[in-house]
Amino acid sequence: RAIEHANKSLEGTFTRFEFSIHEATHEIMVKVFDRESGELIREIPPEKLLDMVAKLWELAGIMVDERI
Repeated sequence: RAIEHANKSLEGTFTRFEFSIHEATHEIMVKVFDRESGELIREIPPEKLLDMVAKLWELAGIMVDERI
């Protein structure tokens, strides 16, 4: 509910913000869209970066499991 409220309250004249939570890392992501074209302008932090972090966490977990 908080994310939906934030999405609605931060609507701008030229841009639209979309808040979400990255599933694997549970980090908050913000996407900025052009209101007229719907084009994605920016992601904060970039989703690909969070995907990479999640993969590194997964690999680190595998390495720890193998040593035990």
